Amino acid sequence: MPTVDTNGCKMFYEVDDFTDPWMSGTETVWLQHGVGRSTEFWYHWVPALAREYRVIRRDMRGHGQSSAPPPDHEWSLDELASDMLAFLDALGLERVHYLGESIGGIIGILFATRWPERLKSLTVCNSPTVLRRADGQASTASRSSVANTLVDDWSRKWAHLLMEQRVLSGNSPAHTEWVLKEISKTPAHVLKGITRTLDGADTTPLLSQVKVPTLILAPSRSPITWLSDQIKMRTLIPNARIAVVEGPGHEIYVDRAEECIEAYLSFLHSLN
Repeated sequence: MPTVDTNGCKMFYEVDDFTDPWMSGTETVWLQHGVGRSTEFWYHWVPALAREYRVIRRDMRGHGQSSAPPPDHEWSLDELASDMLAFLDALGLERVHYLGESIGGIIGILFATRWPERLKSLTVCNSPTVLRRADGQASTASRSSVANTLVDDWSRKWAHLLMEQRVLSGNSPAHTEWVLKEISKTPAHVLKGITRTLDGADTTPLLSQVKVPTLILAPSRSPITWLSDQIKMRTLIPNARIAVVEGPGHEIYVDRAEECIEAYLSFLHSLN
């Protein structure tokens, strides 16, 4: 089980590399999951990418098989961005193509403004520019707060409510049960802490500072990632590109994986 101890956290990661062994200079793609998810949620992307690129997936602090901080931990986007830098340093990676989904895209934007020399490209998928608490109503089937939901019903119920509002995808009974089981592995206090950290977060002031090549994978019908936000992101990030993906909800990387992968590979190939 590959892990690194860095920045006060034991981080679990997976590497998939099926490139030709005699080829040199293989580039690295880093796939980063969103809140409550883990490396497992990218399983269907690996076959399409790992033949051309070294693919790295990392469990974010407190998620999957990475260590969780205590319940009184003070979460911050700054710390999550610093985790990224520490992870790259621990693995000896100078530059990567980074793809972040949801919060993974948010911290990717922050990272790109601070350490642009470590990124060959940035791709944000399903990532809002502003996390409005009005959207919290779309996070619960009952109008109670997400924090109260976590206290009362823990992580599985939280995931179930997000499925009802098309924030998380469950495309069959078996798929739904798998998602609920995987997300239930994330401690409730981690979800609660990150939710509070993200409440009201706004990346808009940072967008003009992003100078690395950027692709926006934009869901057309996400309840929390408005298309107007995605278009604004494309406008404010210099020379950013956008691929609008039609899908039933927020998680286009799940529901429309082939279309997203095609757009992503086209973007990467254009950089050579």
